[in-house]
Amino acid sequence: MYNQIGDDRDHASMRMPKEDPYYGRGFERPVYFIDGEPQQRGKFMNNTTGTSSTAGKFSSAFRLGAMLFDKEDRKYATLLSKKSETAYAYANIKPGVTQTVSVKSPYIYAEDNWVDDMQLAAAMGFSMTKKEKFAREALRYARQEKITPWMDSDTAAHYQWYPFINLGHYELAKGLKGQDREEIVSYYKQGIEQVNRRAEKNAFFRGVPFIWCSNNLTVSFAIQCLWYKELTGDTHFDELAQANFDWLFGANPWGTSMVYGLPAGGDTPVDPHSAFTFLGKHPIDGGLVDGPIMASTYRNLIGIKLNNPDSYAEFQSDLAVYHDDYGDYSTNEPTMDGTASLIYLLASKEGKAMEEPAGKK
Repeated sequence: MYNQIGDDRDHASMRMPKEDPYYGRGFERPVYFIDGEPQQRGKFMNNTTGTSSTAGKFSSAFRLGAMLFDKEDRKYATLLSKKSETAYAYANIKPGVTQTVSVKSPYIYAEDNWVDDMQLAAAMGFSMTKKEKFAREALRYARQEKITPWMDSDTAAHYQWYPFINLGHYELAKGLKGQDREEIVSYYKQGIEQVNRRAEKNAFFRGVPFIWCSNNLTVSFAIQCLWYKELTGDTHFDELAQANFDWLFGANPWGTSMVYGLPAGGDTPVDPHSAFTFLGKHPIDGGLVDGPIMASTYRNLIGIKLNNPDSYAEFQSDLAVYHDDYGDYSTNEPTMDGTASLIYLLASKEGKAMEEPAGKK
């Protein structure tokens, strides 16, 4: 299994993906295996400790695929189930995280947690096979990381606690009953309450820290609120969840949506850090940009230079900044994982709306 295709040389210059001469021979890219060992990144080494974080994600993805194709293509679903089992076994070879490799830049995806990935893999195994061993293992992992760590802090390294919420709690809770279920659901509540305490101190009801990709955390946190409500029926955090959703679409100090082209006709990003828009002039409607970052972090990032006057200059502060300028890769670059999470959140809201009586939609 591979953890990474290409590396920071992808950022050597702004170009379309098919025009990539920075890796030597042709348009090829290097691939980095999951072997559980630290890997060279230029003059540095990353802090890889094991195989679990990425192999666990592979296992969960294969399980989901097996579920989706179970009735459509049983043979393929069976193959995916086998792949899930082998990925789960490989994840157990050396418990720990696999971090990314960077050759020239000091920035990597510094994932530091892995038990949440193993919990989800075990929970998915339990959902599909109903084998109690998976439930026991998922519970064991859940108790090792009850709350995603950023929720209990005001800062984090880049992608340190990816994927920003514990997906395993939700998947596991759906299959449990009694005290075990209540225990798992309580972990979600504890995390939400931690963020809520910070949110109560400002006018935007904002409790998500201004770290790199803060919008990704915002979407993920809104999903956690959604799942908690779905599991419990508790509406206590509805206002907090809505504040996070509204933040993404303009209820923020900059008065702008953080989603390219959405809503149509609104104030949305027009100059993101993307070769597709900057060079190809191709729209990327629906793309979620990184979002505001701490001003102190922004000032110390390498290679950022605004190419146009700051249209939000009067709204910047010593706390956080956001720029709609392709020269700012830290706040205005669309991310695939953040956009995928936003699609899930929007689809969920759409689904809930479709369930309501016509007069209330």
